[in-house]
Amino acid sequence: MKKILIRNGFLCDGTGREPEKGDLLLFGDTIEEIAPEIHCPDAEDVDASGLLVTPGFIDVHAHSDIRKILYNECRTKLLQGVTLEVDGNCGSSASCVPGECAGYTWKDLNEYKEVLKKVRPAVHTIALCGHNSVRRAVMGDRNRAPEKEELEKMKAILRASLEAGAAGFSSGLTYFPGKFAATEELCALAGTLAGTQKPYVSHIRSEGDDLLAAADEALKIAQAGSGRFQFSHIKTMFPRNFHKIDSLLEKLESGKKEGMYIAADRYPYVRSATVLHQILPPPYDKNVAVSKDLASSEAYCQEVEEALKRSPRDISTTILARTGKTFGELAEEQGAAPEHLAMLALKENNMQSAVYLCMSEENLERILLKDWVCAGSDGISAQLDDPATFNHPRAAGTFPRFFRMVSRLRGTGEAVRRMTSLPAEIYHIPRRGLLKKGFMADLVILDEKTYDSKADFKGENQTPLGVRKVFVSGRTAYDCACPEEIGRFGEFVAIE
Repeated sequence: MKKILIRNGFLCDGTGREPEKGDLLLFGDTIEEIAPEIHCPDAEDVDASGLLVTPGFIDVHAHSDIRKILYNECRTKLLQGVTLEVDGNCGSSASCVPGECAGYTWKDLNEYKEVLKKVRPAVHTIALCGHNSVRRAVMGDRNRAPEKEELEKMKAILRASLEAGAAGFSSGLTYFPGKFAATEELCALAGTLAGTQKPYVSHIRSEGDDLLAAADEALKIAQAGSGRFQFSHIKTMFPRNFHKIDSLLEKLESGKKEGMYIAADRYPYVRSATVLHQILPPPYDKNVAVSKDLASSEAYCQEVEEALKRSPRDISTTILARTGKTFGELAEEQGAAPEHLAMLALKENNMQSAVYLCMSEENLERILLKDWVCAGSDGISAQLDDPATFNHPRAAGTFPRFFRMVSRLRGTGEAVRRMTSLPAEIYHIPRRGLLKKGFMADLVILDEKTYDSKADFKGENQTPLGVRKVFVSGRTAYDCACPEEIGRFGEFVAIE
């Protein structure tokens, strides 16, 4: 096995320190030596002159459990410099319950790990155990509290997943069936985390009108478990709630002072993306079968359309992802009301993707200033420029944009820390997140001046700019000189 010598790069070690010129020697999957200058004549030579060398980036908020089986080259992530994804966010974890994809089947996380060994994706995987997936596996989409036996079954799945190496417990309380769960149910399940260092990770119950109450609930649930909380895609939704940023940040800082471990992730965009069902106002948002009911009743169609007109959400600015156009643009083209077209889209498939203009640039900058906020794409691993998998440029552009924004605000070293050692700290990921002797040789070599993303909401220009090489477990997974060749060296990383 030949050693690899990376020479003359500006080493940004992930601690927050600014880059310093130096050399790295890799052997196998490990960083063997770091020094201002290393001589190793027998090593494969990689000249990184003028380039930034960093630990591999960690995407703490991914949804690639299924996608990396379908698209094992993971180009949307790898070409940003991502070498590890944390899957199973927002309560949805296909890995921890029975599933199938592309001819592979599994019944639990241990069997899913075996599937990944066969598929061998290009990036490493960490799994969260998701509440929605577990609840659905035990009791479907029923809108009621679980019976005692059902709750015990959910606990058993969560406990088995944690023992198999799951990194924490996630929830998505605006989605089905999580929105039907009371705080008490979630506290009981989070109790399984007690005595561990594994966090409760949540897409909280409201990111808008009831934001502060939802944050209180999330902290209560985390305290019922390990006392560690990861706030998913932290935001304040809709202009009427932008002012709540002060109270939200104060609440989280207060929790940290009281001894909780609190961190958050954010993508560097002010448009969110999720299923079209989220456009529905109460009480229609609780209807799992809305598409079926719309298809069977003209009166219900009219009722939903009128409800959309009364909704405080601006339907006209919402992008129907498969079209790349807003409902306002579609309405102008077709001579119909935006709400009518939204209703027709819900009738067709309420689970298709939509993109919502709902956040504040000023609040985004305030969030990114916090030293406990890391990068999370909320995106899937996929092939680049594939319209079938497109819903938001964050999947292909989060890390370059996050880097540019945070480095402008706080410096290069801090931007890299938020994409490397901070995620590793949140999830206790072994031997990752730092350029350090003995650590895994997951590395990125990039041109700091050109590292950027031009990806847009039409699904165009998805290929990131500026990444020269990506090493996964000490081997070249991506080289811009041979962009068609992807090395698939990713593994499942179990968290004890």
